[in-house]
Amino acid sequence: MSLSSYKHSVVDAVAGVLAPLGFRKSGSKFSRSLSDVVHLVSVQSSVSSTASLLRATVNLGIWIPALADDGAKPDIWAAHWRERLGFLMPNATDRWWEARSDREAAAAALEIGHALRTFALPVLDSLATADAVAALWRSGRSPGLTERGAQRYLDALDRGRGAG
Repeated sequence: MSLSSYKHSVVDAVAGVLAPLGFRKSGSKFSRSLSDVVHLVSVQSSVSSTASLLRATVNLGIWIPALADDGAKPDIWAAHWRERLGFLMPNATDRWWEARSDREAAAAALEIGHALRTFALPVLDSLATADAVAALWRSGRSPGLTERGAQRYLDALDRGRGAG
């Protein structure tokens, strides 16, 4: 088999987990619009993948329209909260899954699906509003951001509410 078939197996498994929860698929990216945030999940292939080897990770993001430039669309790389799936798992490390066969691709797909259900979705569900993300930033935790970046976003949210 090939890289594209291996990735297809992984993306299909991710879709099986996310679609029933309101996520829409576009290629290897998934999004779910909630009241004032958009949850993002993206399957990313490594540049070190080859025609016969898939190396893939899963990026998670939360995009807050109130903080976005006019006309901007939700994008994992412009997300206001970002984390890799591996960092939410027990070992808390950057995790890249590899597949060189259909069997390995199926095993990676199962593990990613389990990790999404067990680790990622509870975190995303706990950050289902801009207020919840702001509370996380106020606690001093700001995955994917510097402390200064988080403060800039907090200030912008406060200005938008008339508090600044």
